[in-house]
Amino acid sequence: MSLITVMMVILIMTLMGISILAVTGSERQIAGSVSANEASVAAAESCVSTGANVLQQFWVNHFLPPALLDNAVPPGPVPLANAAVLAGELINDGGNVDFPVGAGSAPNLAMTIGNYQVFGDIDRMYIKYAAGSESSSGSSTPLTDTFYQITCVAQNLTTGITSQVGALYVCNNPGSFCQPRPY
Repeated sequence: MSLITVMMVILIMTLMGISILAVTGSERQIAGSVSANEASVAAAESCVSTGANVLQQFWVNHFLPPALLDNAVPPGPVPLANAAVLAGELINDGGNVDFPVGAGSAPNLAMTIGNYQVFGDIDRMYIKYAAGSESSSGSSTPLTDTFYQITCVAQNLTTGITSQVGALYVCNNPGSFCQPRPY
């Protein structure tokens, strides 16, 4: 009888050990997935920051600096083929229906960050008078705030992980600042 009891205890402990190993493997897989998702979001957020830099440089210089183009040395984030479209979007709304990825996409920003292909789109949303600025005849040019939406998508083509991050930025018309705004 004691032999059967000992064998049962050994069998139960073996089953518990196997189940613990299986759970540990699942936990590692989940942790790896979370880590990969965080890296994907970080790549997309980096694109949003790059888009904010493009906005700031455009507003300070009143044109898209050649250093931002992908044919510069080192290459910039703005595809040369899309430079005129981006400049038009930054100046005029134009109702451009472009988007960063997918069929028919024409991204304003394109870069590789680590294992991720990252594409971004900058769209002018609207203009409003800045706080304390009024438009009246005979007054100097009123200060305006121009609102932009930056949307970025990071794709890891090997794993298929994709993350999208968006932000709303406002730029003051003399180019004194471009800063994020909450949605």
